[in-house]
Amino acid sequence: MDYGNEFIVTARYALETGASRQLSRRYEKGELVRVRRGIYTDKQHWLALKPWERYRATARAVAAENPSVDFCYETAALFWGLQIVGVPSHIHLANASRGHAGARSPSTIAAALNPSGTNGLERIRAYGIYRHHYNTVTVFHRGLQLTNLVQTAVDVISRGSFSHGVVLADHVISASRFKKLFTSKEALEKAAGNLSSEAKRQRVNHILEFANQNSGSAGESLSRAQMLLLGFPPPELQIEFYDTEGFIGRTDFFWREQGIIGEFDGDAKYLRDEYLGGQSAREAVLAEKKREDRLRALGFTIVRWDWATAKDPAKLYAKLLAKGLAPTRNTHLRTIHPRARG
Repeated sequence: MDYGNEFIVTARYALETGASRQLSRRYEKGELVRVRRGIYTDKQHWLALKPWERYRATARAVAAENPSVDFCYETAALFWGLQIVGVPSHIHLANASRGHAGARSPSTIAAALNPSGTNGLERIRAYGIYRHHYNTVTVFHRGLQLTNLVQTAVDVISRGSFSHGVVLADHVISASRFKKLFTSKEALEKAAGNLSSEAKRQRVNHILEFANQNSGSAGESLSRAQMLLLGFPPPELQIEFYDTEGFIGRTDFFWREQGIIGEFDGDAKYLRDEYLGGQSAREAVLAEKKREDRLRALGFTIVRWDWATAKDPAKLYAKLLAKGLAPTRNTHLRTIHPRARG
């Protein structure tokens, strides 16, 4: 991949202009950010990026510095387009020798702009490098060397919490959400059989057993995993409702016996064009209110929550309890590896 349009690479810049010292001077003036050794980018551009974007850009800068690197774990997952919760703290690289394995501190820096020592990056997170003694075959995808999709998914699921593993598992097996790259539970289970420890194999298999391709979003997957861990009865997913006017809509969660409908509200629902269907955000909100009124008219109780609640078990517990959904004894918790809880 050509990184010339994204970064200013010292070696290339020197060949093209014969004036590599200009980059050092611009850096010292506070105009550039040094992402990796010999890899610069415009500071204002860097500051304007969202955390996810800076993480991916940092990984691409690592590849620009050393095109032979192999990415694994969460870094590979992001470049495959898999959904994970939160921004990783490190760029993960595979195939390091034992002597070179381990974490390295972030290298993204900017020159100070004034005597106080401020440089604009004080509140901007930088990402370190984590080299893993992990000998694996990688594939070329989107200009980078990555562990293959199935192996990447299994690796990430085996390392994280139960709820975060469910988010990724639901996504990777969904033909509607992951389109052409989706895979089967069977393929993931087969790959899990090659993991290095029985604990990891069990963790992945428990998560895959719970995974559901009908989950509509990462927020819904996270919520459903939290519900299990909190002891609530399992909901039905994506159930269609009708009244005398016809089709009302498809709900995220439905507890039939309790007559309770649960809806996860992600910001994208009212902000992204692909979810608005040609409506304005205001029109979408009004349509959602009418939809909810029709469901209530059928006698159902509606409970809604957002990302902040889905990520906080105590908040989600209180929200569901307040609407009349009572926890039940959850025997599934006994089968979940202790490190996978939460």
